[in-house]
Amino acid sequence: MRRGHSYRENLLRPPGAVEEERFMALCIRCNRCLEVCPYGSIQRAGWGITIGTPLVLPESKACYLCMACTALCPTGALDEKLADPEAVRMGKAKIDPNICYNHLFFDMDVLPEDAGDKIGALCNTCYNVCPLPNKAIMLKNNLLPVVLEGCVGCGICVERCPTRPRRAVNVLPAGMGKTDEAGFHFRKARKHYEEVSERAKTEPGDALKGVDLLEQKQKIDGSESTADFDFPYEPDDGAEDWE
Repeated sequence: MRRGHSYRENLLRPPGAVEEERFMALCIRCNRCLEVCPYGSIQRAGWGITIGTPLVLPESKACYLCMACTALCPTGALDEKLADPEAVRMGKAKIDPNICYNHLFFDMDVLPEDAGDKIGALCNTCYNVCPLPNKAIMLKNNLLPVVLEGCVGCGICVERCPTRPRRAVNVLPAGMGKTDEAGFHFRKARKHYEEVSERAKTEPGDALKGVDLLEQKQKIDGSESTADFDFPYEPDDGAEDWE
């Protein structure tokens, strides 16, 4: 998201939200979308220039695609013509195989010797709760969850995922990872990376990282130099309690 929000997992606009810059221009913070949502899925942003605008934070409450908010938005910040849940594009879910119980169980390095025919009898929560099974998510070999192009980013899988503290499935908001649409912090970090990479071609020292960079800094000897401070005022020696 732009203008006050960097892109972040599980930070979503309600269904039907127009492109972020236009959304910020249209949204009047009327809270009608919050009031009409029967699931309490929509919350008010509480920081920055986006304060008061609607957000869906699926880790606490996902969007259940009732589409009531789109029909009630008075300004077009949410597309009133969008009524089909399958046409929603809030974002796209992503599975972390390093956390997902099924991926870990399927890993032959940790697979119990007596697993036998119990190999698929683990967690299928994301698939079971998905409102669009086999369109948004499928189970490869009846075990491993795979996100499909039909994912709308509702975040129900995130809300119900049992792994803690981090969820094995998270939703990337629409536009995340696209340089031309990315948020301020992403663009700033990308520019810094490009500048450092360019300097590294002519100044190899800038390319040092980790232990190499630490060792290079430890070689700096400032013992024979004294910092020259510009003290802008004279202390009042007669002031009471002056030390």
